[in-house]
Amino acid sequence: MSDLVSMLAAESVSVAELERIHLVFRDGPTFEADAIFAMRQLDSGLAWRAATLLRRLAQDGRLGDDSLVRIAESADEVTHWIARLNLCQLFSVAGCPRSARESLFPFLEAACAEKRVLVRAWAVSAYATFADDPRYRRGVLEMIRKAKKERAKAMMARLRHIRVPRGLPDAAHSPP
Repeated sequence: MSDLVSMLAAESVSVAELERIHLVFRDGPTFEADAIFAMRQLDSGLAWRAATLLRRLAQDGRLGDDSLVRIAESADEVTHWIARLNLCQLFSVAGCPRSARESLFPFLEAACAEKRVLVRAWAVSAYATFADDPRYRRGVLEMIRKAKKERAKAMMARLRHIRVPRGLPDAAHSPP
């Protein structure tokens, strides 16, 4: 078990302690890989701690495409709602490499159907980053239209931050 897994598996780890771990270890050569490993190894009720660290790395612009692909490929393993929320926020900030979108799509689809509006809102935001891909553009626009019908303040707030560029190709109108 890695040192990071041991730290995150402690009985009580506050968000402030997670921030301290992030600040102390973020420059380490294996921190990114260790956080991904921890997210996959920790019990579902604790995986949110590693997902939070990964989100912070994304916010700092420190997650490379290889790591984003690995996170996307294992996103479905994450079941706790706080961990799912953090991954949606991560992909909303960092986007998802085209090569991993097929892997991440089922996770985002499930998150868009989550009972908690905060998770749904961030899932729509993450899914919106797929809008530049003709295979997903129609689905993105449909999901945004559906989300606009919700009255929840969290959803309305997230929707104000989503910008889907006009004039991008649509799969229905793309040449074969």
